[in-house]
Amino acid sequence: MFDIFNSYLDKQLFSLDTKKIKNKILNLKSKDKGRIVSNYGGWQSKSFKKIDKNFESLFNKISLSVKEIEKHLDLEKKLFFKSCWCNINNFGSFNRPHQHGNSVISGVYYVSIPKNSGNIVFMNQNLDIFYQPIKQYNKYNASSWSVKPENNLCLLFPSYLMHYVEPNLNKKERISISFNYGF
Repeated sequence: MFDIFNSYLDKQLFSLDTKKIKNKILNLKSKDKGRIVSNYGGWQSKSFKKIDKNFESLFNKISLSVKEIEKHLDLEKKLFFKSCWCNINNFGSFNRPHQHGNSVISGVYYVSIPKNSGNIVFMNQNLDIFYQPIKQYNKYNASSWSVKPENNLCLLFPSYLMHYVEPNLNKKERISISFNYGF
């Protein structure tokens, strides 16, 4: 669990009905023009401060994972759900490098991921300066590390960790839900 840039990246495969979640997201998109934050092209919903009833089973599972990480962080305060938003990246769409401010744990849940729709890439600038010489780069010593998304995969990561999403090179939509937990 604690294996990326001397921090945590938690990967879990959930077994949820992604069709129901996908339909909810597509319905949201039909009613909302979206916003631009880190996304280039594609669509991003407004930020939700409460968990939608259609996403309750998902966030029940995510909250259990957050509690496990929280134990290792040895925090004085308990973490709670802060926000979530939905993402749809069409062909050529991507997300610029960004962090999730005012949060402790952030994450993404992958709802519908076609092949070649872009990896998520985590960055830790200047890390390789401290570990020279390196024989072979890996997830412990690289200045960037990518994760290939798949349907029902949930990633949790430190909110301060800079990351971006590569362009979707598939004609089908890439659909995900991003979220934050904090104080």
